[in-house]
Order: sequence, then structure tokens, then C-alpha cells
Amino acid sequence: MAGYAMGLKCDSCGGEFSLRDPLTTCPNCGGLLEVQYDMAAMRRELKVIGGSPEYDSIWRYRQFFPSVEEQNIVTLGEGRTPLVKSVHLAGKLGIDNLYYKNDTMMPTGSFKDRGFSLAVSYAKELGVRRGFTYSSGNAGASFAAYSSRGMFNALALVEYIANPVKKAMIQLYGAQAAVLDYENFGQITAMLEQAAERLGLYQFVNFINPIRHEAMKTYAYEITEQLGRVPDAMFHPVGTGGGIFGAYKGYCELAHLGFTDQIPRMYGVQPAAAAHFKAAFDAGLPEAAAYGDCTKTIAQSIASDSPIQGGRRVLRAVYQSGGAALGVEDGDILEAMRDLAKDGIAGEPSAAAPVAAFKQAYEKGLVKASDTAVCVITGSAFKQPGAIKEAAGEPVTHIRADIDELEKLIVRLRL
Repeated sequence: MAGYAMGLKCDSCGGEFSLRDPLTTCPNCGGLLEVQYDMAAMRRELKVIGGSPEYDSIWRYRQFFPSVEEQNIVTLGEGRTPLVKSVHLAGKLGIDNLYYKNDTMMPTGSFKDRGFSLAVSYAKELGVRRGFTYSSGNAGASFAAYSSRGMFNALALVEYIANPVKKAMIQLYGAQAAVLDYENFGQITAMLEQAAERLGLYQFVNFINPIRHEAMKTYAYEITEQLGRVPDAMFHPVGTGGGIFGAYKGYCELAHLGFTDQIPRMYGVQPAAAAHFKAAFDAGLPEAAAYGDCTKTIAQSIASDSPIQGGRRVLRAVYQSGGAALGVEDGDILEAMRDLAKDGIAGEPSAAAPVAAFKQAYEKGLVKASDTAVCVITGSAFKQPGAIKEAAGEPVTHIRADIDELEKLIVRLRL
């Protein structure tokens, strides 16, 4: 395989492995694997961030990925989403540079499409033809869409508490699906880690799969190109944490390559009901443990009560960037959905959580009015229609189809 990617390295034991082997976790110790690049060659040779202008998708940045031959690329036009400057919330708070990275406009309506485009393509490159993932809903739908598109045999295990619409989307896209019952999230992480050793079936779960989060580096590349600079702060919802860690890795690469001398403060956002990263961060710990109840929040997509392998990567990104792990209450998430909608973007609760966290951080002085901040809006509100009704309700005013009635209404509303 040509390109700048050199191999896989284990976070835990330091073991190094070939990119040609269809590995998920480390075969020596079960640790997480990370793609390593020839940064010296990249610094010498790369003069622009986006090196493949023929692609209007994440593949514009394929020079930053493990190499995939053209015939194996599975793309639906994911990525390259708008960076929208806030008008409503920024005006309300009296700040100048608040932006939303609007990934509600992805092919399946969520940011998961970035990761699955690359992961499924890379699996095809390796000759892998079947695999599975665990999902709270959005990942399962995305995996199903890209697997079907790439003629890949896919199984999605979806949480029993997932929204019915998300469960149905997995089947609509054509993947095999099974509902996953469990008492606590630790059972899921244990099952996934054991499956890597025992079943020999290729996994697409964040971090257990070493490729998915590589695509999340494109947040750094896209935002830097769109802004013309690196932001001061970035707020990202966190479930397993592939999004925030991938974005952080992307910013670190840009710094190593000389495209920037700044890395944003990374803020990981969870529902307060199950904020294990916040609990660890507040205690200054390098690892997170089980915490809270993931069934007690409206933010289903980021509701987990324990992280994969202690969440060390997520906490490292937060600590090393000077950011924080934050928890937000459901009431604040619903308010953030309304604020976001007034800026023209309908985000599901998990996607609106970064907006609630930004407001919290601003009130605490973690971000200043002069900072440039980006909130990543990861999924469409239409993925969780019940939450739209909870946040906004339905119109209660009724009038007859009569011009006099309409005139009275206009006067009353002072239009």
C-alpha cells in the first residue's frame, strides 16, 4: 500500500503491526491500535491541506488516510459540510465568533458517515468482506448504508433503548440487525473486547476498529480550511469518543506539518446522567470508570455509563489540549435544541449537547467572548422526532379558513 501511513502501533504495549493485516485490537495484549504516519515525509512534500480536489468529500484529504485504491473507495459525498456562523445564540450571549459544524447534512443524517466511508473502504482494501458493529442507532444506520453501497456483509447490534426510527433505518439500508439487551454498558464493552479475541470477525466499533476515527481527523482539515485558521475551542459530543479524539489527532497533524502553531482546546460533552469522562476529568484521573445511568437522558446517541478501555484517548485529548470534559442536563439540552433551531439547524439532543456545553463554558469563563469556538452538530433532529416535540411542542392556535379570522390572528400576533 502506497502513501504516508506506515503501520499500526499499540497504545498499551508499543507493538507494531502491518497495515496489511485485518487487525482490530493488538494481537499481543488486546490494546488499542493507532495508525502511524511518516510525518517527516509529509512535512517535506505536502504543501496544501486538501490534496485531492477531484473529491468533494472526506476523500479530498485521502493523503492523511491509510492508502485505499480507487476501486475500493465507498463514498456517498460525506464530509465537506457547512461551517455556519451563529447569529441568534451569538447575539443572545454577546459574542462574535461562534460557529456550528453542521453534520446534520451528511448522507445518513449523522457524522458517523465520515468514519464508515473510510472504514468500509479500508476493509475492502484488505479483502475483508464481512463485519459487525455495535450502535446506539446512528452508527448502525451509517454502517448499513455504506456496507450496502460497498456490497459488504454487515451486522449491526443496536441498543434496545435506541430510537425506533434509527432501528428501522438500519433495516431500510439493508444490513442485518439485532437488538442488544443489557443491564449496564460494561457488558457491551466486555462483549466487544471478547469478540475481537474469540470470533475473529472484523469489528467496526470506534477504537476497537483502528480506522474509523482516522476519518474524524477531517474535522480539523475542513474547519481549518473553512475558517482560514484553527479555532480556539471545539465542542464535541462524546459517546465512545472517536469524533473528539480523531479531530484532536487531525489538529496535531496540522501542527506537526506546519499548517498551524495552535491546537484548539477540546471540550468533550456528555449528558450529566452518565458523564464518566467528566467524573474522571474533575478528579484529574487518566482513566474513566463506570458512572451514572445511561437510560436517564434524552441524549441517547451519547448515553453510555462506561468507556472503552478506560477512555484514555479521549481524556488525553482533553488534557493535552487544555480543554475539559463537561456534563449537561437534559433541560439545558432541550433549550440548546431551541437555540440551535433559531440559528436554522435542527439537531437531535446529542447534537445539541455541545451548544448547551458552550453556554455552560462561557458562563464559567472557560471560553471568552473574543474566542473563536466551533460546536460540532453531529446528527439531525429528524433521527429522534419525539425530541422535537418535547423541545418545541405543536402549535396550539387554531383558526378557521376565513380572511377575518386570519386578519384577527395577524393583529394579535403583531406580525
